[in-house]
Amino acid sequence: AVVSTQSTGKTVTSLALDYTNTRLLSASLDHQVKMYDLSSYKVTHSIKYAAPVLAVGTTAHNTELIAGCSDGIVHVRKQPVPDTATPAKRPLSAITPGTAAFLERGKNTPPTPKDAVSGKEPKRKKLAPYDLHLKRFQYTEALDHVLKSRHNPDVVVSVIQELFRRDAMKRVLSGRNEETLQPILYFLEAHITNPRYCTVLCDLAHILASLYSPVLGMSPVIDKLFEKLNRRLKFELKVQERYMKLQGAMECFFTATGLS
Repeated sequence: AVVSTQSTGKTVTSLALDYTNTRLLSASLDHQVKMYDLSSYKVTHSIKYAAPVLAVGTTAHNTELIAGCSDGIVHVRKQPVPDTATPAKRPLSAITPGTAAFLERGKNTPPTPKDAVSGKEPKRKKLAPYDLHLKRFQYTEALDHVLKSRHNPDVVVSVIQELFRRDAMKRVLSGRNEETLQPILYFLEAHITNPRYCTVLCDLAHILASLYSPVLGMSPVIDKLFEKLNRRLKFELKVQERYMKLQGAMECFFTATGLS
């Protein structure tokens, strides 16, 4: 039978069967590895990586999932194997009250349905405001709040990644005015050359350029921010070019001297 699926957003680079031949693994340029149940061809698991995935596979008995990415890193996810040598503990329901085993249960033993529990339940940890916005599908408010609150860049980038994952980034960036566009450009200009964030922020910059390049020249403030971002990227490209030339020269030197 021939089955067609459209669960990936970009080109699929690798396909593999798991050890049991019951699941199909796919790697793609959208940074994801997906697992399909061959009985229904539905996605059962999805794993997000920091770079496009070029190859995927599993080891014997499906104990390890291996994914090779375009940044040269090979990711290995291990599935914990149950320790069969450890003897199973007696269930609490099988322990008779008043016996030594009952008294030695320890303070961390959860209560049984017959036990009387006193005291209040621990309070649940409140969600951050941007998490509440995401939970309510208020994507624009989530991005604006995390930028205006001056959170750690890791938090801001994680919110941006979540918006990309939900395919909402273009809608969030569209229709902005001068006031709401400035925080995004300030954050881009400050962090786009950081190796930890450049992959996500470059995608963000591409969307901004495609949306607002037709209206450049209408706002001096926005034009100035785009020019600063452009100069920052050009400077980074020159630095990377010098690094590549230096690396090539060092490789030639090591090859000539036999130090490689």
